[in-house]
Amino acid sequence: MINNTKNHHFVSQVEQRMNSINSDISKNNQRIYSFSITDREKYEVELDSENGVKIRENLSFDDLFTIEVIDSSLRANLEDAFGRYETNLSKLTDSLLSKIKAKDSNISNELLNIFALKFINTFRNPFCIEKTLNTIGLLSKHIPTDKKLNNHYSKIDTSNAISIRKYAQKFNVTEAQYREWLKCLFMLLIPKKVNDDRFIDQFIKDFFTERKNSINILISTYSERFSSVLLSDRSFTFFEDPKGHIVYEFNLTSNTFISYIFTDLTKFIKNKRILNSILKFNSEVKPDVRVNYRTDALDLLSAYNKRVVYQSFNTVYCKNQKIYGL
Repeated sequence: MINNTKNHHFVSQVEQRMNSINSDISKNNQRIYSFSITDREKYEVELDSENGVKIRENLSFDDLFTIEVIDSSLRANLEDAFGRYETNLSKLTDSLLSKIKAKDSNISNELLNIFALKFINTFRNPFCIEKTLNTIGLLSKHIPTDKKLNNHYSKIDTSNAISIRKYAQKFNVTEAQYREWLKCLFMLLIPKKVNDDRFIDQFIKDFFTERKNSINILISTYSERFSSVLLSDRSFTFFEDPKGHIVYEFNLTSNTFISYIFTDLTKFIKNKRILNSILKFNSEVKPDVRVNYRTDALDLLSAYNKRVVYQSFNTVYCKNQKIYGL
């Protein structure tokens, strides 16, 4: 909780480095190409610099998640809580892709833990504050039962006023909404008491164990000449339809994206007898997650890249200057 980290990334450096132009050099010098969205309706973007941008300074702001500035170097913030999920992302991604290549189907651990971090990103992104409050705003009504944690939590209402005022204006929310957002993130990632479960872990468990859900995962991989899978400044795309499908899409690397498709069977299946039979079966067995793979499916890459451009705030990122489908 207390550390000297001042620059806070809302899309982790780990994720950006898996899309870097020059991954073989020092991490401090790795770069990624950034593109400003000039017309989202026409999926038009413009390269910001031939040199790209430094990842260590990209998609980040000073004291974005700071609860209290203690002195010139130390602050209480949420960076360690995010780090708990970020630490193994590169290994998990490499493991997943290696197993896919080896036709090893034992990938449930990788799929679940990758989703955890990517799902957290949907809430910690400052371009999505109002969306986060609409989704998990009730978490701000909870408080930690541990005294030490509650002491930190209570500082959200009174401390770091200068940064909160600045960022509330920058992201077009009120100061009260910004503080509420920090409270939601705190309660999402930090247990109410030491060694207790975290809300985020329960959320993810519910996604994958809800008996009315059917779960499909699509992993789309591309050869090097098509390695232009975009990374959004919001870090994800999301869409749903009246038939009960909810889809989260995430960049994994410069040549792979992953789609988690959750189908609400109560909306998708109209026949009550069939529905009840499936729900009964689902309650008696471990939930089935179906995984599908596509290689160099350019129609999917084009559609994905267009969705990223359309749903991003104002910038998209890529390993290459040429983006397929745009």
